[in-house]
Amino acid sequence: MTRATIDLDALRRNIDTLASRVAPARLMVMVKANAYGHGLVPVATAAVASGVRLLGVLDAESGLTLRASGIDGDVRLFAWLFGPEEDYRALVDADIDLGISHLHQLERIARSGADARARLHLKIDTGLHRNGASVEEWPGLVARALELQAAGIVKIVGGWTHISEASDEDDSIAIARFRAAIAIADSLGARFSLLHLAASAAGFAREDSRFDAVRVGAFCYGIAPGGGIGPADIGIEPVMTLTSPVASITSEVSAGGTRDLARVAIGFVDGIPGQAAGRVEIAIDGARFPVVRVGAAFLEADVTGAAVGAGSTAVLFGTGTAGEPTLQEWADALGTIGEELVVRLGPRLQRDYR
Repeated sequence: MTRATIDLDALRRNIDTLASRVAPARLMVMVKANAYGHGLVPVATAAVASGVRLLGVLDAESGLTLRASGIDGDVRLFAWLFGPEEDYRALVDADIDLGISHLHQLERIARSGADARARLHLKIDTGLHRNGASVEEWPGLVARALELQAAGIVKIVGGWTHISEASDEDDSIAIARFRAAIAIADSLGARFSLLHLAASAAGFAREDSRFDAVRVGAFCYGIAPGGGIGPADIGIEPVMTLTSPVASITSEVSAGGTRDLARVAIGFVDGIPGQAAGRVEIAIDGARFPVVRVGAAFLEADVTGAAVGAGSTAVLFGTGTAGEPTLQEWADALGTIGEELVVRLGPRLQRDYR
């Protein structure tokens, strides 16, 4: 069976490493996109068992799913991707913190009829343009949130932003803009108990980016930024190993001669990029073989001359300790980042936890 094996012990070790790195700031573990393809509820549950009390869920559905799974209000869930007709009442009543960028969101919250006060994290755009109030809009957003707070409808909890992590210079500009926005909010009377700006890379590298919390996603799963930096370089471990059975061995005749192909039961409907053909390798019985074709529900590797049979297990990527390719190798070969590959892995794949 095709499966993604998730090493929860490695996840916990990564969390411990990262929590120590960003301290005294708090670690917010990001579980967006089905916990980067690793499985929302099992990963979140493991993180909470490791002492994490801040989870970034991105969207409403994920936050409500975690509350329904038994993760209670002792753990703060932070969501910020909302539709124009979002049911804010459900989110507020489920005690989910809301990342707010626009006045129209505040007005919908004011009309939601929620039984509790909405916990707000107000977002300023510091240059990445991934939501957030503009510099011109920011005072108005803060002022309206303060009005709603005085009316007992909301509680202002956090101030936050995204930064690009494209360069130290860009990040320094974003940090300065964030500090300026917080100063403006303070002058208007807003008081934030949780400021957060940095994600994995900046939070790991720059103390001045950490503020009260650091939102860490990819690094928790042992996924490094690439560009010559691998997981071991920053003290983290890959969490996922992706395997699939060899369904058959066939011979193919072409102008170049005859070659033997191992057909493996995973393809682009499962999230394997079609461009993997000719660029990446897989491991079978401890040896590596090049992928030559990716179909809808299969891929084929050239195993000419090897004693490979149907029923063997192919390892697409793993920790690399047994000679198999790593997710970092796949990402580098495909000109992308590891997180893009794992979030694409579809629901047909069985996810096993150990």
